[in-house]
Amino acid sequence: MLNVSPIRVESLGERLAGELRRRIIMGELAAGTRLVEEELAESFRVSRGPVRDAIKILRAEGLVAGTGRNVATRSLTAADIDELMALRESFELLAVERAIAAGRADLARDLDAALADMDAAVADRSSTDFTAADIRFHSAFFDAAGLTRLGVLWNQFRPTIEGLLYASGKRMDDLAPSAREHRDLAGLIAAGKVAEVKVELHRHLQRTCSRLQSAVPPPPLQKENDS
Repeated sequence: MLNVSPIRVESLGERLAGELRRRIIMGELAAGTRLVEEELAESFRVSRGPVRDAIKILRAEGLVAGTGRNVATRSLTAADIDELMALRESFELLAVERAIAAGRADLARDLDAALADMDAAVADRSSTDFTAADIRFHSAFFDAAGLTRLGVLWNQFRPTIEGLLYASGKRMDDLAPSAREHRDLAGLIAAGKVAEVKVELHRHLQRTCSRLQSAVPPPPLQKENDS
């Protein structure tokens, strides 16, 4: 019998969380929008169980706050993104260091596959495909590191980071330079230059943070009669 891992199927609650996450990040659901289980279940034509699961997921990601019938959406401010990216950097620096020590060959293979997808996205001028490849590139650090708890932390924050990257997009002129940046980083990783990898990864994530913060929509103007 083949020794294979079961294929993970995304639950209905996770799919619902993904749609709500997208709407929150894109600003389609304004900050403070109440999420009522009954209304969401009716709108999405699902039972209340998946809705509760979705709200639990989004609460863990900091995208909703409150309990019971007082659950409401939270907008992501520039400060939120700075916190999120600072946490990401701390996880990712550890992951890439451990991944290099654990086995550069397997990591290099996964990075090369992501880079090939980036090149294809550049040729197709697809920022969406490029972002998907970008996420796969960075996720490879956590896969290769082999640290279970570190992977759990990444998987908790990854959906929000991924949603922000998709929402912010990349200008077409930025795709090729970004691909080269990732290729240079992969080269340092393949050479096992840990200190240089950390320096370059820090710079890369700082640039990403600045781009995400600049893409955050300003909060809606408050009406004069609001108080």
